[in-house]
Amino acid sequence: MESVEQRLRSYAPLWGRWQPGRRIYQSSSCAVFLLESQRLDEPQASVVKVITVPAGGDEPGEGLDRVLDEIHAMEQLRDCGNVVTLYDDAFCPLPDGGCDVLIRMERLTCLSDLLREGEVLPPEEVRRLACDVASALAAAHRAGIVHRDVKPANIYRTAQGVYQLGDFSVARQSPRPFLETMIGTVAYMAPEVARGDGYDGRADVYSLGVVLYQLLNDNCLPLSDADASQAQREAAVRRRWDGSRLPPPPHGDRALRRAVLRCCAPDPARRFPSADALLDALHPPGADRFWVPAAVTGWSFAVVAALALVLLPSYQGVLAPADEPPAAALPSGDTLEQSDATHRYTVVRAAVTWEEANVYCTSRGGHLATILDQEQFDAVVAMLEEAGIENAWLGASDLNSSGGYQWVTGERFDFAAWAIGEPNRTNGEEHYLMMYNKDGQGWVWNDSRLDGLTMFDPDACGFICQWDEAADE
Repeated sequence: MESVEQRLRSYAPLWGRWQPGRRIYQSSSCAVFLLESQRLDEPQASVVKVITVPAGGDEPGEGLDRVLDEIHAMEQLRDCGNVVTLYDDAFCPLPDGGCDVLIRMERLTCLSDLLREGEVLPPEEVRRLACDVASALAAAHRAGIVHRDVKPANIYRTAQGVYQLGDFSVARQSPRPFLETMIGTVAYMAPEVARGDGYDGRADVYSLGVVLYQLLNDNCLPLSDADASQAQREAAVRRRWDGSRLPPPPHGDRALRRAVLRCCAPDPARRFPSADALLDALHPPGADRFWVPAAVTGWSFAVVAALALVLLPSYQGVLAPADEPPAAALPSGDTLEQSDATHRYTVVRAAVTWEEANVYCTSRGGHLATILDQEQFDAVVAMLEEAGIENAWLGASDLNSSGGYQWVTGERFDFAAWAIGEPNRTNGEEHYLMMYNKDGQGWVWNDSRLDGLTMFDPDACGFICQWDEAADE
């Protein structure tokens, strides 16, 4: 069989415009290559990760399932500014029945490379790194994803100095409260993981704590120094697992060092209960911490502001918090708020793009409505008809997804109500889910362009924001 590099070059141009450059990383499971764009206006800062999934094996499909899990996790966290962004993915079949999976990402600077080159981060930058990675973990844990391999090799720095968490190849999303698989990198592994006990997101908090301790300890792991032998380093890891007390790292202010030591507590119950709690502790004393949703950063913040200005004069009730009633002066049908045991909804009349609708909902702590079964479908139809809306965005897209349409919440896309002949991806531009009342077919789904609502009567267009809540006991 041809080498990975030979096969990759035979696939070019990748995604219609990229040529593979030199290989920058190789392991037993994957390889990473630089990418060069054929377009002059394309930034020269992409890489492609190639994962070869062999055919057969003791557990058919397991290898591919793991790769799909990695892609799914990155897609779920696409809007988090502190997670490495997946731009494109592709599956290339091999003659033996296996396949090459290609993942295109931004080229970033790896923290482990910086440490290898002798760079020492000042304490304030360590704090920034801690906040950025903790933000990534908080987003992942809210999505039910445990990373399981937080270490310098999986932390990256952008050209703007923002730190991002990458490589979700061993991350897992489990419906159970605790995972039980022993996996990760030994030097950064939490004691409960090493013992084979059940664990949760606090294991990621521990691993981040070890990384932070290392950065504040002249790039040396806890209980070791630059002169320690390999045997001494291994013994230091076992001492940590056995519960040995760690001295404070030599650098950083008192609050930062205390936060790091709490992260590194051998007993999960004595650590921060969540990555969000760690963020609170890392925030500089005396400053006001404010929260902006991950989706509302950069250009998307401008979108929210512009959308608010457009909607505010006519839809003040929509802009009110979801648990407040619409303004009494609003004409009937401009807003509609409903709820059931597990969801709250607000119908918004506005002829906006799918992305604008998505950002608007996430900025209020919700998401574009998802439909998982016939009961939810009927409920959404009833709300749209009551509001007089005939064309509405739903919270799903297949943009850059090899697995077809995905709900913005990460839930399985099992239920569908496609119109006849849909989805058809007309001209390769239709990637966003819309539902509309079509003559002869009733309420059906259609794949649409980003600005697909512009072809309909603006007074009959809108979207539904949804908030998910636990059912009353």
